[in-house]
Amino acid sequence: MVQKYDLPQTEAQLNKLLDNLYQTSKEKLNNNKKPSFKGLLELISSDVVIIKAIHKIKGNNGSQTPGSDDMVINDILQKNYDEVVDLVKKNLIEYNPRLVRRVWIDKPGKKEKRPLGIPTIVDRIVQECVKIVIEPILEAQFFEHSYGFRPMRDTHMALKRITSIIHLTKYKWVVEGDISKFFDNVNHRILLNKLWSLGIHDKRVLMVIKAMLKAGIMKETRLNDIGTPQGGIISPLLANVYLNSLDKWIAREWENKKTRYPYRKKEKMFERLRKTSNLKPAYFIRYADDWVLITDTKENAIKWRNRIAKYLETNLKLKLSDEKTLITDCTKKSIKFVGFRIKADKCLKPKKGQKNNPNAKKTRVTLITRVFPQEDKFKMKIKAISKEIHKLKKMPNKEKVIHQINVINSQIRGVINYFNPATSITTEVKKYSSQLQILAYRCLRRHGVKLVKTEKLSNLLQVHSNYHQAVPAVNVGNNKNPTYVGITNLSFTKWTEPRSKNQSETPYTSEGREMYAKRTAKKEPLARADEYFNLSMSYRISKGQTNKKYNFEYYMNRGYVINRDKFKCRVCKTKVYPNNTAIHHQSPKLPIEEVNKVSKLATVCDECHKKIHNNIDYSNEKHWKQLLKFRQQLQMTD
Repeated sequence: MVQKYDLPQTEAQLNKLLDNLYQTSKEKLNNNKKPSFKGLLELISSDVVIIKAIHKIKGNNGSQTPGSDDMVINDILQKNYDEVVDLVKKNLIEYNPRLVRRVWIDKPGKKEKRPLGIPTIVDRIVQECVKIVIEPILEAQFFEHSYGFRPMRDTHMALKRITSIIHLTKYKWVVEGDISKFFDNVNHRILLNKLWSLGIHDKRVLMVIKAMLKAGIMKETRLNDIGTPQGGIISPLLANVYLNSLDKWIAREWENKKTRYPYRKKEKMFERLRKTSNLKPAYFIRYADDWVLITDTKENAIKWRNRIAKYLETNLKLKLSDEKTLITDCTKKSIKFVGFRIKADKCLKPKKGQKNNPNAKKTRVTLITRVFPQEDKFKMKIKAISKEIHKLKKMPNKEKVIHQINVINSQIRGVINYFNPATSITTEVKKYSSQLQILAYRCLRRHGVKLVKTEKLSNLLQVHSNYHQAVPAVNVGNNKNPTYVGITNLSFTKWTEPRSKNQSETPYTSEGREMYAKRTAKKEPLARADEYFNLSMSYRISKGQTNKKYNFEYYMNRGYVINRDKFKCRVCKTKVYPNNTAIHHQSPKLPIEEVNKVSKLATVCDECHKKIHNNIDYSNEKHWKQLLKFRQQLQMTD
């Protein structure tokens, strides 16, 4: 009997259903049972999933990048709601993806280029719809120390895992793995079998994914028999599916070894295994197709490299690069991973129990890790910032200068935030901070540059309030009341210890979401208030919502607008209800691509909505000022 799910009518219902998929998948895994999920296509093609998918794509940097049909996200947003939903549903039922547009991008610090496949915007929406539904099923089963392209995980967690293992185990031998042309060599049949083994048992969904994989490449081939294009929305998830069996196999051989008797502490289990078995210790950390394996001896490192090479070739039809896969003693030479260099130093400590004895001899050897930015990657980032600073010379007016300063500051803070887990970060940034400040001063000369103390700046207040250094700045106010906007300094940074991944932190449980919100100080986004609105044509006609302003973007953004306005009318401040809510166009004369942005819409009650649009004088009412403000906005075009 085919599984049937109650199709979600709101985003809140969808989120609850995704949580249930995750929980079911997790329970099956914990009980050593095979999960099985059917009837998924109906979920994937539901209106709520389609809206969520389009909203996610709209927020991506590449949403304005055209595929082979030259369409971008705005072309979708400006279509009629029913037209968009029907188009996506039709594609899901009879999926025949258009050709992928291939572009070549530079590999950081290398002469060779990396191919990037750009699907059409409709194909990206289809991929996102599939990803939304299958991701919680797969996430529940993925290896705990795989960190790449997974929600609520990042490179810093992978880095922390490596440094912690080296310190705790005192193991110094590391296999630095490199899979040769991984994305180009993914075997479609093996991948589909992996999806099936992880519980994706809706054959229609597997056929959709198969069609995605086989999408041809514009001007090259009509059909793609091998590989998954880098650039596809679903490709990183499928890459993790493909390599998950490698992760689990290595973990079963040591970290998650099943023993006859359970151990409360894993350290005791490892101690016993070392004494009573011929098993080779292995701690595996993977970020996408980059991985490292930490072990105790050079001999075991060689054996693990050979075993992994054989596993990849036999089970996954992949090849380990002989040239790039290294075996390293990390006390003598740094290992490289996710843009960092990691080196371990031997350190002598007193024996356990003698820590507080000042006369105790230091005879216990331990390893302390030091982390550095990878020099070529760091230099490349500095070069990109310098390039943006040079653009200041050509800025025609203050508005453009302010915008460019914001771009530069965003890049500088991005470099700091990425590399601040490096123990040497303060030393590294000092090498370049002065040259960037001098360059910025020179490039701002024609705009009236001054060296201004950070406490007098009006931008990046959270950062600049902690420092008292002068930086290049321009006055964007007047001479009587100057307002200075400055270029931040690369040296405004402090070492930040990365956090270990808490395995309970996941987007698919309320507990996991709370943990993430607490760790990042980010509020959990509210679900769209879809329950406040009816999408039927009769309802839209009754509300007069039939002209081109009421397009897909309008219907998608309504729920976010009412959340922002906290379910209150922006005029009379009373609570609104599903039967008296209107989402008002504040500036209806704006171009169609701007009129339905969340910032240009407002929640009002039906009564106030009528008052905004009629010409009756309500000056005796206490909300007259607000009404007048909205009436004036009706005439605005920018």
